[in-house]
Amino acid sequence: MKMKKGISTSFLGELTPEKFEQCAKNNIDCVELFLHDDNFPLYAKNYVELWSAHLPFSQKLDISSPVDADRELTMEKHQYLIRKAAENGIKTIVLHPSSEPITDDERPFRVKKSRENIIILAKLCGELGVILAVENLPRTCLCNTSGEMLALLSGINATLCFDTNHSLIETNPVFLENVLKGGLKVRTLHISDYDFVDERHRLPGDGVTDWKAVMNLLEQYGYEGPLMYEVSRKPKEREEITLEELADNQRRLELKLIY
Repeated sequence: MKMKKGISTSFLGELTPEKFEQCAKNNIDCVELFLHDDNFPLYAKNYVELWSAHLPFSQKLDISSPVDADRELTMEKHQYLIRKAAENGIKTIVLHPSSEPITDDERPFRVKKSRENIIILAKLCGELGVILAVENLPRTCLCNTSGEMLALLSGINATLCFDTNHSLIETNPVFLENVLKGGLKVRTLHISDYDFVDERHRLPGDGVTDWKAVMNLLEQYGYEGPLMYEVSRKPKEREEITLEELADNQRRLELKLIY
């Protein structure tokens, strides 16, 4: 299936017009802005589409935090940035449902608070004409299994950002098929490969993901977003990745030449 090609600005380092021009020259259609503040590089629109904005995250910036003041600060910042993103024409907002570590004892509370705040943010996104995409996360974070993601998002006007680097309990095809069968819609992706031990942010083919199965599921369930890559320029045990290598990898993945 024909898909737009995208890249997270985290790969590009310091943002300049020249970086986005190089993206366009390598047939990269769109980018996800990895937000730290409200400094949106609007000049990028001369070269690529601003597809999505990734809200900032940390142990303090966490919508599920057990500390009331931290949750309130996070929600205030997120709502401000969502409004700024919408003003600048960005239609997709990527959100982490938690940080970590999360103990088993505190997990029910963290799920409750995360869901409450996702409802608030999804309502705001709807009012602004943008779409909230909640990301699956690894290790002890919330949404580390398909079952928990379904429980957290069921009945909420929010979609999924499926990160192929984060599913450490279920394989990517199992996680993806479960959430799709459960009725969740994948709005956008974070594409990278890993070793099923921890996140690695490698190029597809440099890990263990069954890419043919992932691509077939996306096609079967009518995925309409881009192949949005979120890879490291210098993943462990590999030489630095060039933009040209990344673009060639995207081309081969779209053609299902990477298994």
